[in-house]
Amino acid sequence: MDRSKVAIIGAGPSGLTMLKALREDGFTVTLFERRHNVGGLWAYSDNPAYTTALPVTRANISKFTCGFSDFPIPDRYPTYMQPHEFQEYMEDYAKHFDLLRDIVFGATLTHARRNGDDTAWLLDIEKGGTTETAAFDRVAFCHGYQSKADVPTFEGQELFQGTIIHSQAYRDPDQFKDKKVVVVGLSSTAGDVIPTLIPVASKVYISHRRGAIPFRRYRNGTPNDLGITWRRRQLSQFLQRYFPTLSRRVADLTVAFLSRRAFGPLDPAWRLEPFPSITVNLPGSFELLMPLLQDGSLTSLHGLTRFTGPKTVEFADGTVLNDVDAVVLCTGYSADWSAVAPWIETSLPQGASVEYTGPEMQRLWMNMFPARYADSAVLLCYSAFGKNNGFSFGDVTAWAVSNVWRGVEKLPARHEMEQWIDEHQRWVAEKCWAVDDKCDTSMVRQWEFQGWLHRTAGTGMENLGWGWKGWAFWWRDRKMYGLMNDGLETAHAFRYFETGRRRTWDGARDAILHANEVVQNMFPMKEDDIPWPPKVKM
Repeated sequence: MDRSKVAIIGAGPSGLTMLKALREDGFTVTLFERRHNVGGLWAYSDNPAYTTALPVTRANISKFTCGFSDFPIPDRYPTYMQPHEFQEYMEDYAKHFDLLRDIVFGATLTHARRNGDDTAWLLDIEKGGTTETAAFDRVAFCHGYQSKADVPTFEGQELFQGTIIHSQAYRDPDQFKDKKVVVVGLSSTAGDVIPTLIPVASKVYISHRRGAIPFRRYRNGTPNDLGITWRRRQLSQFLQRYFPTLSRRVADLTVAFLSRRAFGPLDPAWRLEPFPSITVNLPGSFELLMPLLQDGSLTSLHGLTRFTGPKTVEFADGTVLNDVDAVVLCTGYSADWSAVAPWIETSLPQGASVEYTGPEMQRLWMNMFPARYADSAVLLCYSAFGKNNGFSFGDVTAWAVSNVWRGVEKLPARHEMEQWIDEHQRWVAEKCWAVDDKCDTSMVRQWEFQGWLHRTAGTGMENLGWGWKGWAFWWRDRKMYGLMNDGLETAHAFRYFETGRRRTWDGARDAILHANEVVQNMFPMKEDDIPWPPKVKM
């Protein structure tokens, strides 16, 4: 067993699974969390500097495809869980596996650096107004993709005398009572914020520069994500790899068809179309906004361009709004690199076939490991489109990292990692940014990223393929072969096969059978029985 000391930053699902996996594999682990409980952004906080899910937020994916690999989400929870339920579930997980004893709460990482002889990590940790420095052999940054608010600035902003806040700081709609409010950005966050503003504000507008993909959580009485199976995922990744243009066209046509089928004809005044490509943009969970657009209580406007007076705002089509009291920026989030810079190198794509003018990209092998320090540092905040569903990939990622650090999986030489990074950045420029220059440049090639993680973690999912292992499993247990390939995609499958690279779970088979039985008996629901939409309240 490796007894080296490891620090983990963040007690969200990635941090908790990392703590559990590394500790089981013999590492001495301490997790630092700036909040006072586990859950990451699902743990509600009044601190306006913390990204937090609002009480009205609902998960975008159902509980059936979410959850940890060896700790099923209890049946008592609703299909689409709310923040307090996720936080409770993660708290129960941490208590069940006795993780809390290795977590330091109320501790904020302010700086990470190497020591003088480059043999250890020095972490400056602020707790209770006092900063102390601790040394560790390795560090896993699990502080999330959405820790830093992306705050745009506008021409003439200094003239505006109303309120401008980012959604990160939004908590109480009552501060906007009887006010005229412009929400900037059509996103999942806007889908949470606007329904709470409508009952109290005098008028609400949604300002967005381009189209957006709406989706319903339920389709034909069944949660949307239940249509994603392991076999379909592998087929999709095969098409992405070998027929990327065809894959993009099929995906975009399918999404457009399903969106129009779900919501009917989309009023051109809403400007939802043309849809951005789903292959580089995730759809937004703003279905609650659709009836508000239909009845006129919410008005769609072009992108905000500038402020022209104390309460005057101008938009891209020349429209000018007077008497605007507040602007709420639902303009997204990104990973916060401030504590780990400057040792994370960045660069622009070299040798790309397109003229790339986007931002510099972090140089991370597999979008996780800095090539120079791959044996002692990992960052789980830079892999857009990398996960499959919810928490379920946290375990897989943690096992892979543990196997790398234990020497079970050998990494490429540093120069090979650097070459991979250069080639990957060219791919991002040519295949992602060239399609949509607003895409997240932390994009990964799903077939490569997820494939490497599964192989390195030792999940044994190759037993579901068409090779000899797949046929052997089909011969031994056709029921499980069918359920794991074509039934509910659940993280328990990642604990099913014995590979010697990570621990199996004796309850995996029963959990897979139970989850599939529940889904088969529960869905499809009659339209009147679907528990959606929820009542909007704060």
